[in-house]
Amino acid sequence: MTSIERTAYPRFKRLITARELHVFFTPSEEERVWAEEVTDSDEHQLALLLALKSYQRMGCFPKAYDVPDQVVEFVRRAVELPESTLPVYASGRTAERYRSWVRERCQVRYDGPAARALAEETMRVEAASKNNPADLINIALEKLVEAGLEIPRFSTLDAMASTVRGQVNEEILAGIRGRMTGQERGRLLGLADVIGLDGKTLFNALKQNPGRATWSHFKRLKGHVEWVDGLGDPGKWLEGVVSAKVADFAGEAEAQDAGTLKDYTEDRRVALIACLAAKARMRARDDVATMFCKRMAAKAKKAREELAEIRRQQQEIVERLIGNYRTLLQQVDQEGPAQRARARAASLTKEALDALEGLDEESSASEVAQRLGGKVSPAFLLLAEGLMVQSNGLGSLLSAVDGLGGFEAQYAQIEKVSAHHGDNWEVLLHGHLKADRPVMFDLSDVIELKATSEDTAVLDALLHAKAHRTPARDYIPDRDADGKKIDVSFATQNWQKVIRDRRRPGYFVRRHFEAMVFYYLADELRTGDVAVIGSEEYADWSEQLLPWEQVEAKLPEYLVEVGMLGPGESTVFDGRALVALLRGRRPRPRRTGSTRTTTSCSSTRTPGCPSSRRGGPRGPARAPSGWSRRSRRGCRSGRCWASWPVPPTGSSGGTGSGRLPATTRS
Repeated sequence: MTSIERTAYPRFKRLITARELHVFFTPSEEERVWAEEVTDSDEHQLALLLALKSYQRMGCFPKAYDVPDQVVEFVRRAVELPESTLPVYASGRTAERYRSWVRERCQVRYDGPAARALAEETMRVEAASKNNPADLINIALEKLVEAGLEIPRFSTLDAMASTVRGQVNEEILAGIRGRMTGQERGRLLGLADVIGLDGKTLFNALKQNPGRATWSHFKRLKGHVEWVDGLGDPGKWLEGVVSAKVADFAGEAEAQDAGTLKDYTEDRRVALIACLAAKARMRARDDVATMFCKRMAAKAKKAREELAEIRRQQQEIVERLIGNYRTLLQQVDQEGPAQRARARAASLTKEALDALEGLDEESSASEVAQRLGGKVSPAFLLLAEGLMVQSNGLGSLLSAVDGLGGFEAQYAQIEKVSAHHGDNWEVLLHGHLKADRPVMFDLSDVIELKATSEDTAVLDALLHAKAHRTPARDYIPDRDADGKKIDVSFATQNWQKVIRDRRRPGYFVRRHFEAMVFYYLADELRTGDVAVIGSEEYADWSEQLLPWEQVEAKLPEYLVEVGMLGPGESTVFDGRALVALLRGRRPRPRRTGSTRTTTSCSSTRTPGCPSSRRGGPRGPARAPSGWSRRSRRGCRSGRCWASWPVPPTGSSGGTGSGRLPATTRS
């Protein structure tokens, strides 16, 4: 039996507040006079008023012992009856007559067969998509209230929900069995048979856990997907069955083991296993996609961590390079050996040039010999010494570089620092995907992917990567077989730099291109831009939208319900009609002359609420740009909005919506 607390069936609360008593159980003066006129005693008057207020509140007549004492006491005091007055009837016929008067006053008709027929019809329709008896009861209650019929007893509705649900479920299961071939039924029934000496069955394989996101589990999942697909085509078996019912049937089968499952009839057992197989098929694809996304997230995290480690190491290299630069600066500084050698070489060179003054390029050998006296002049010795000193000065710089590890070591350190500037972790991702590359391509073959929008750039890039999967060249063309350029606009600037090589225009760097494709494929699976066909968690949710024909059929009733159309109104409704309707329902500000005012804020203005007028008429006024958030909050809470008409929203929230007019809403 369904618990009444789980349904919307009207009943008294265990604790009724004073506000509820005053709002729902206070008889009006008219009701008090009416009850006094049609009854012949205080007891009957109290009983009639309790029946009236209970029926107005709940839509049914509660039993006398179900009415809380505090309600009885409150109504008795409200009509000023004696303390000893009890709500009793002289006879059953009197009670029935009073109930008829209450129904007549509330304009509700009592028709038990019609109410039960309507409830059963409603439950039968809804049971095709809902399996919870509480849901069936709630929907039946809603239809009964709409039809103005008195609500039957809860036990009647509960028994009806159980019966109808069982009948509808049997019809659905029979349809599932009828769409299966004998071979498929035998294959599914065989899952509950014991295989081998260990007492295990294949039925438990339908309920397996995906495990951690490791490649060993990936390979096992790939085999599991192929095995589940080999059981048959669940799409054919479950044609016309809503996903909620499939999930309920699969949950019922999953709660059993192979032994208890055999307690069911063979027809019911095969249908339940078929639903569980369909659910396992979706779950296997969910697990593959989830583990793929987790794996890519872990690899991207490792690439970022590697970049952080490189930066940490680079900090040490940078500190060493700064020290090396300081050492070289000390060599060429004002007091350094290179500067001293330069000054000494300049002095010696000057002395040599002074000794040879007067000689030029056209001087003859005899003239030079005469000047030098037939010997090597000390001037040449000074010049040679100056060159040697200058060479030694440059040598000190080379010695300093050698002491720091040599030019090659310095260049290598500089390259390490400049190679990973910025947040360029993308260049490192391919190194973490080397071992995963074959399995990732296999998994993209196992699951069927589709774009949920018109943007298919990522899937096109995946097809391009698959087309050049083997042989694994370092570079692949950036155009497909038809000569169309591959669109990589979905990638960031970092990725677009990484996948290109300036030395090879018109080509992608294959390893980086594949890493980019797998990274963005995982990202779009998480965001829903790419769906997995046959999945549940990664399904294309747009397929669950109602067809527009059904929307058009339900739209007029819905628009009346939310207050956007009046009863009996009919109009062609599309996007333009919606915009026009909203514009017509939007409250408009009042105009005085050429000045627009929102309310009578200028005369009864609250502190912190700026006036809608400034100075004289200056054309249509608008919200001053200098308003602060504080001023706007003060204006919202002030008296200036108290008289503003609340736009109709279709809800029962009254004037407490707190919405601002469109002209001044922040």
